[in-house]
Amino acid sequence: MTITSDSPPVQLPMEKPLAALEELVSLFLPYATPLLEKRRGDGSLNLYENNLLTVALVTEGEVNIYHRSDMVLLATARAPFILGLQGSRFQYTLFKILPTKESKISLLPREKALKLAVKHRVFPHVLTYQTYLNDYQANRNNLLINRTSLHIVCGLLEELAKLKPEERLKTGVSKFVLTRSNLARSGIMKIIATLREEGYIIIENGKLIQIIKSLPAPDSAKNAHPI
Repeated sequence: MTITSDSPPVQLPMEKPLAALEELVSLFLPYATPLLEKRRGDGSLNLYENNLLTVALVTEGEVNIYHRSDMVLLATARAPFILGLQGSRFQYTLFKILPTKESKISLLPREKALKLAVKHRVFPHVLTYQTYLNDYQANRNNLLINRTSLHIVCGLLEELAKLKPEERLKTGVSKFVLTRSNLARSGIMKIIATLREEGYIIIENGKLIQIIKSLPAPDSAKNAHPI
């Protein structure tokens, strides 16, 4: 299999707006209650219980978000992070939120969080953060819907390359792609091997060391319609 690339790399979502996010966490945290591990039940984090919508502040560690139907990993939310500001009950039926054991999470009612945002005039930060989340979800949909296996793998490799080196070097490439897609392991391994052989990537001991040149990406501009 020969791979050709005439288009730019897959675009990733906007960078996490750390300044806005940290200000929101600092504002909400004094009114939040720490989530004790013994209250996690089966390990999942429920943001809608007893007709109450809740906001979760992830101040340490990370939280994995899965699609319930197939348990495909949609995202890993790393601290600092806020979950639940949208208050979408529909999304809570689709997604399963699983904090890691090392994570530290505090909870407060969504209604309280929104009142604080209004009182302290930080709603622009809320909207900026919401834009970041929307961009990430749109990018994930764009990556997985009507894409070839090659382009899905390349998009996830671009995402993996964005991780901090110390984290990336602990992450197996094939596992990273497998948990975030419905692709077969054999197909993933074949594509990764071809990308490596053709000089797109450097992999050592199953870990991504470097993307050397632009990975193949679908030319979405050819199919774009004017708005």
